[in-house]
Amino acid sequence: MYNFRIHPLFIVLAVFLGVKGQTIFLINSTLTVLLHEMAHARMAYGRGYILNRIVLMPYGAVLYGEEKMRKNDAIIIALAGPLFNLFVAVVFFALWWLIPELYVFTDTFVYANVSVALFNLIPVFPLDGSRVVLALSKNKTKTLKALRIFGIIISILLFTFFIYSIFTELNISAGVMAVFLFFGATSGSQKEMYTHMSQCIKSTKNIMNGAEEKTIYVSEKIKPIKLLKMINENSVITFKIIDDNFNILKVMHEDELKDFLTKTK
Repeated sequence: MYNFRIHPLFIVLAVFLGVKGQTIFLINSTLTVLLHEMAHARMAYGRGYILNRIVLMPYGAVLYGEEKMRKNDAIIIALAGPLFNLFVAVVFFALWWLIPELYVFTDTFVYANVSVALFNLIPVFPLDGSRVVLALSKNKTKTLKALRIFGIIISILLFTFFIYSIFTELNISAGVMAVFLFFGATSGSQKEMYTHMSQCIKSTKNIMNGAEEKTIYVSEKIKPIKLLKMINENSVITFKIIDDNFNILKVMHEDELKDFLTKTK
């Protein structure tokens, strides 16, 4: 069962596109991104995870969940959305050969699925391509930083193209994608960042070759991001949070780090 929510700004965008006579574009794009996120959710469920809260945003849809994923599962779930969009596009493309009359009614939908699939495979935060790269990366801190910078660059290029299209042939998709990438790369929540960086903590352990048990004392003033940098595949860490007088305030195993990070502002 999916829990659907609509962001208020999505309603604003819907009204704007309606006034501009882009209702068909809105319907096809909305249906496409919903199929995309539901494919993610269904694949996650099939592999033992629960990701079922879908929020329609002005730049697309976002799927939420608080699951820790193994590396292979994270990759498969990330690819499920784009691959399903491509599957839908192929099915409708095949129908055009059988029933050519359908082309007039479904061409926009097919193009929307292809665009969303290819767009999400770009390795920039927060797209699905970045999830694959993060799952494969050993240094998630540096990787995420690079993905965010790349996202800003791509968003600027897309927005430049959108501005150019205003004076030639208006391309609303370029503008929407530019906003989506820029928002995700610059204004994405710190909670979301930490979730991406910590979700593969368990899957990185090299248990077959042995992992050393460590206890690390850290100041209560430490930046949460530094705790992630201390985790590696060759050790299992217990953090002891202390004050200036070396009094222990909290004892935390690295498995608990995700909850700690996502609650930290």
